[in-house]
Amino acid sequence: MATTSIADKLAKLEKKIAKRQATIAEEQKQLDKEMEEYNKLYLTALANKYKLSGKDLFSAIEREHDQLEKLREGEQSDDDTDSNSTVGDTAVKHSSFPRNNMSEGALNE
Repeated sequence: MATTSIADKLAKLEKKIAKRQATIAEEQKQLDKEMEEYNKLYLTALANKYKLSGKDLFSAIEREHDQLEKLREGEQSDDDTDSNSTVGDTAVKHSSFPRNNMSEGALNE
């Protein structure tokens, strides 16, 4: 009789697990949808803050990312120092990217 009882418990648990997995899948879909909307709104807020079109914002972020990668590469290998480019040169090179003195978290004006 113990075998039947265990089999019944296993069957009930399998049903509960299946139901919970379906609930989690549905919640994940909703979360993904909300995160997508959140990201779009955040990018719109950044574009508005810096008065850039979407394409210009993308280009500015891409330039900054590339520069960050170059700086990281420079930190990782001391032998690869480039005397033609310094952090100061980078600031001048990318001075067309609008900046202000507000903190990064100050998008909610």
